[in-house]
Amino acid sequence: MTTQERWRAHVDAWKSSGLSCRAYAAKAGINQRTLTWWKSKLAGAGATGPTPASFVEVTEQLAAPAADVGVIELDVGGVHVRVRGRVEAETLARVLDVLEARR
Repeated sequence: MTTQERWRAHVDAWKSSGLSCRAYAAKAGINQRTLTWWKSKLAGAGATGPTPASFVEVTEQLAAPAADVGVIELDVGGVHVRVRGRVEAETLARVLDVLEARR
């Protein structure tokens, strides 16, 4: 199953669940903002579909709890990356390696 197919299934399940975005995301164990982003992306995809390299899902928890406020913002090959909280250098390096490889 592709990433797009997986997120389409989540968006469809959310719509038919009758739950709020927050409630569905919590129940499914997914990020609420990612769910709404995919809802928007899939609605606007039309017949052409999304660009394969336009979105990179990061499944590993990167940020520390919200109490540790701080933001890192980077533009890598046309991709904007925003990370809030503390991030381990090794984890951020792996994310940047993936983005660089997609250029």
